[in-house]
Amino acid sequence: MASGTPVGLVMLKNLEPRIGYIYYIAVAKAYRRMGVARLLLKNSLERFREAGLEEVFAGIETGNAPSEGLFISEGFKQIGFGEVAKKFGTIHAVNMYRMMVIVPGEVLMWKKIS
Repeated sequence: MASGTPVGLVMLKNLEPRIGYIYYIAVAKAYRRMGVARLLLKNSLERFREAGLEEVFAGIETGNAPSEGLFISEGFKQIGFGEVAKKFGTIHAVNMYRMMVIVPGEVLMWKKIS
């Protein structure tokens, strides 16, 4: 909020007791490039940490360089379905993808936060 006006939004989800998901971050055009998205991301990671989560995923639109740069600068790395399946098992990975609603045109980012 800035002077009573909403300037950004973040949507979070717990996938399971130790894994979080950042579903969406948006910033009003007039407030972009002012650090609002970074503040929302950092606050989200802190909330997940405080809740005892150990890992977090985020879906971002392919080709969204500012969003990709933001997540990479905060320690996220791009991860594919194969890596998620190796880590959690194929059926578990399919279930997590279903809960995250990863769609064509998005890439999945991942970070260990504990």
